[in-house]
Amino acid sequence: MCGEELEVKNKCDICNQANQFFCHSCGHVTEEQIHNQCAMVSFGHTLLNLK
Repeated sequence: MCGEELEVKNKCDICNQANQFFCHSCGHVTEEQIHNQCAMVSFGHTLLNLK
């Protein structure tokens, strides 16, 4: 990382908050962050759709 400001690369499908960033200057991309509450919501929807 070069210290330049990071920009949003991806947003969470559940809450629409930024969960991955990148730097135009050096090309660094952060690992995608998983929001625990959003993962639980997503898992709950998956279980409901199995019926």
